[in-house]
Amino acid sequence: MYGYEWMGHGFFMPWMIVFPIMLLVFFMMMRSGRSSCHHHEKKEDEALDIAKKRFASGEIDEETFEKIKKKLSV
Repeated sequence: MYGYEWMGHGFFMPWMIVFPIMLLVFFMMMRSGRSSCHHHEKKEDEALDIAKKRFASGEIDEETFEKIKKKLSV
């Protein structure tokens, strides 16, 4: 008689399992969205750094450097 009253007659127990799983899935989805954006920005920064070094060393001219910079900013 008193053994299951704290669980709300069987209703509370499934939510103890389902709700944390739902939170975990939501957290993972939100985190993966942010990391991909950050990763994309990091690649653009690296590409711009490479273009700057190539321009500084004389491998590419100013026109080419400006084209690269414009493409990376879009």
